[in-house]
Amino acid sequence: MKFVVGIGNPGKAYDSTRHNVGFEALDLLAEKWADGKKLKWVREAKLDALSVSAGSDVRLVKPQAFVNNTGETVAALVDRRGASPEDILVVCDDVNLALGKLRLRPSGSAGGHHGLESVIAQTGSDGFPRLRIGVGNEQVPKDLTGFVLGRFKANEREIAGKILEKAVLVCEAWAREGYAEAEKRLSQLQSKK
Repeated sequence: MKFVVGIGNPGKAYDSTRHNVGFEALDLLAEKWADGKKLKWVREAKLDALSVSAGSDVRLVKPQAFVNNTGETVAALVDRRGASPEDILVVCDDVNLALGKLRLRPSGSAGGHHGLESVIAQTGSDGFPRLRIGVGNEQVPKDLTGFVLGRFKANEREIAGKILEKAVLVCEAWAREGYAEAEKRLSQLQSKK
């Protein structure tokens, strides 16, 4: 079983914020895979998450703890579901990446992202793939809290929507064909203007 985990904050107050692009990508992926049917996100108390089946071998997971505690849900996937870190793709925002850019890595550091820090701390591993969605711009302040909890400006929302569509394609390639194919898909998408 593979898991695609979106990082975000639960609750309507955080909908459409920069920090919640991981959730948005999963929502779009669920809609695409639903193929016109209604998919229902199910509350899984043992994971402290909402999840939905995306076929017999893929589950989409939105932790319901705040970003800084995302690792608790991912650790539960490892402990209770027997997932290995390589079977978990984490999708998150990245303020150090320009809006409209994507970065896929098979492992690595948290790069200052508190959600990824939590995943690494709780699982004891940095060996999980991650897809970072760029939300940064030229005016990123030193105090990031207000920025990541803020919504995109009108002119940024269109760019964010397009990059989320690309993120869905990368997640889909990873889930169905593996990391190498996801990397190839991302490369193809980045070469297209």
